[in-house]
Formats: sequence, C-alpha cells, structure tokens
Amino acid sequence: MHYFYLVVTLLFFSSIEVVTKPVSGKIDPFFLTFFRFLIGGSFLMFFSLFSKKRIESRDLPKLALIGCLNGVISMSLLQLSVKYSNASTAATLVAMNPLYVSLFSQLLGKDRLSKGKWFGVALGAIGVLVLSSANVSGDSPLGIVFGISASISFALYTILMKDFSNRYGPLLATSVSTFAAGIVYGLLLVIFGRLSLPDVNWYEGLILLYVGIGVTGVAYVTFFKAIQHFGPVKTSIIFYLKPAVASFLAFLLLSETINAQKIVGTIIVVVSLFLK
Repeated sequence: MHYFYLVVTLLFFSSIEVVTKPVSGKIDPFFLTFFRFLIGGSFLMFFSLFSKKRIESRDLPKLALIGCLNGVISMSLLQLSVKYSNASTAATLVAMNPLYVSLFSQLLGKDRLSKGKWFGVALGAIGVLVLSSANVSGDSPLGIVFGISASISFALYTILMKDFSNRYGPLLATSVSTFAAGIVYGLLLVIFGRLSLPDVNWYEGLILLYVGIGVTGVAYVTFFKAIQHFGPVKTSIIFYLKPAVASFLAFLLLSETINAQKIVGTIIVVVSLFLK
C-alpha cells in the first residue's frame, strides 16, 4: 500500500506542469495557485472532520506558516516557472527536490550526507547548468530561476511538515496547512488588488478542479502517507522519475520539443539523484 501512495503521488506531481501550461497565458498564476490551495484545502478539511485527533492551538500558527511556505511561496514560484519555461523544464528543475531535502535534513539535524550524496549535489548543479543553457524554444533564464527556487522551498516544506504529519496524521496536518495557505493567499490577492475571477470554459474549469482536488488534495495526503513509512529523504525518490514522466506527457500533450542538450542535462540531474 505504501508503494501505491508513491505511484499516485508521482502521477499527480508529474502532471501539474503539463496540465497547467495550456492555461498559463490565460489564468493568472497567482490566482491558479490560490484556487488550488483553497479548493484542495477545503476538500481535505471535509474529510479531516471525521478524524478523532485535533490540532493543538500552539501548533496552528506553525502549520499555517509552513503551509504558506508551500502554497504562497513554493507553488507560486512553480507556476511562474511553468509560465516562463517549458513544462518539462520546470518539472526537471523541481525533480532536484531530493538533493535539497537531503541538504536540509543534514542542516536541521535530521540526517547525515554521505560523500556520494555530496557528489550528487555537485553533479545535480552541473546538470541544471547544462539544462538551463539548452536554448530550447520556450525556456528562459527567469523560468529556470523560478523552478530552482520552487524546488528548494518545497524541500524545506517537506522537512518541516514531517513531525506534524507523524503527530496528527497526514490528512489532518495537510488539510490545516493547505487550507490556511489558501486563506492567506486569498487575503494577499485582495490586498494587492489581484483577486479577479477568470473567464474560463468547461475544459479550463476541469483543469482547475484537477489541480485543486487531485494535485493539492489527494497527492499531498499520499505524499505524507509515504513519508510516514519511508521518511522524507527516501520518499523524495518519487521526484527521480518526474522529469521522464513530465517530459513524456509534455511531448505527448503539448508537442514540446526536446533537443540533445536538454536530454543530456536531464540525464545528469537524474543520475545525480540516485547517488548515495
């Protein structure tokens, strides 16, 4: 069952860049992220009502802040990366998440890095440089920076959420942090005058529901369910296959081009992730 959680998480996480790319020019990336977390958080909150556990008052602000780290910061950066680069490129950059998870695990005293893992970090950085200079139509330096920043901030979120998931269960902890991120995001959009409902057709509406309920709701629960069993570093292995899955989906659904240098950069990144 634990491996089922990994497969579900991989499929949802690998599809987000590809699924949202067609609407990135029409739907504001900030509204898209706000909608994701509001709908996903509401979906999870409904099911968390059946939980016998309750969040202690002292942990509510912590979960809200951690949720904002993911929802307001990391996922906004991801959508900006999708907007300013190819979906497959954004997915590959986010796939470096295991390296950053390992680094944060050591810095926060959760884990120790072997020499092989340190070599993997350096090799992964080289892969990103190769990937970012591939000159594929649709990519930009700004999109690369956004993608790397999204990966780093999501790695920190993963580490910080582990203790709360173990204490309260993945469903309850994720529902509170996700819903809080949606509320805060909405308030920020109101304050800065960016909250406006886009004019979408039925197909684009389905995309919004998919990323809200599927990617932000179901996938986050299965992700932290897996972390409970495997731990954050081992669970991040799902990101190893993300570039291949996302690139295939982007080629199949978006007709994105992939040149030789981009393939080499992707291979270097993936190889670096497997080094222990």
